[in-house]
Formats: sequence, structure tokens, C-alpha cells
Amino acid sequence: MRSSQWASAALATVALGLLISACGEGGGSSSTPTATCTGSGKSVEVVVETGSHHVVDRCVGFTGPSIKGETALRRSKIEFATQHFSFGDAVCQIDSDPKSYTDCFGTGKPYWALFVWSGAGKWKLASTGISDITLNSHQALGWRFVPSAGTPPPPPRPPKF
Repeated sequence: MRSSQWASAALATVALGLLISACGEGGGSSSTPTATCTGSGKSVEVVVETGSHHVVDRCVGFTGPSIKGETALRRSKIEFATQHFSFGDAVCQIDSDPKSYTDCFGTGKPYWALFVWSGAGKWKLASTGISDITLNSHQALGWRFVPSAGTPPPPPRPPKF
């Protein structure tokens, strides 16, 4: 192979690698989070309102028929920590909020309420932990840091599909 052909082949390989990395390949690849879920390809949205009312909204692309909730949150690049319960893993900390905790659902303490959006209608409060949620394309996960009493309000804005 001549050096110009080799250089062209090497450049094409690098470009293909960048394209696969940006779009996602295989069920285990990661993707770059973006502000909105538009365009072609499969994606889910992750919406978080922190305790200081800062909203983080990320789109996560994937291939395959579905994506696990915990995988979508991890790929969103939003920092989080979990604790295991009988209903699955609960998210106890997002974006270093709260700064520390010993129990995810401490008596009288605020907690992260988890919601799922099915692609139509309103957000629904999740009945399981993040580890037991599976999402299809154009669905969403949402969290809001809420007081321990009362019905938690859903995330502040609907998904961008």
C-alpha cells in the first residue's frame, strides 16, 4: 500500500472511530450527553432538579432495544451515588447533593424522588429503584430533591422529544 493510501485508510479509521463513539455502538458503549434529544437514533432524557433548584437536562443515546435506568444516568455524566434496598438501588446523592448522607431516606430528611416519563402524558413516580428501571427510546428519567413529607412534585419541565 502506498503511503498516501495508508494515510487515507488511517484517517478513515479514525473518523469511523469518532463517529461510533459519538453515536454509540453496541449495547455497552457510552455516548456524549447533549442538551436535547432530537435527530435520528435512540435516546432517553435525564432531567434533574437539584436541591438548589438548578436543572440539569441530558440526552443519552443508545443502541439495542432498551437501556437500563442506571446505565442512562451513568452515561449522562451526572455524578450520583446509590444505596441498595429491597426494591432496588435508590439514588441518594446527585451532583454532590446532599454533601453527605448515612441513609438515603433518613427520617425527616429530604430525598431524591425518581420519576419516569413513558413518552406521553405526565411524569409518574417510580415504584422501583433505578436499578430495576428499563427505558425505551424517547422515554425519560427525572429526579427532584424533595422534603420527606407530602407528595413529591415531578421534575420541573417535560422531556424534549
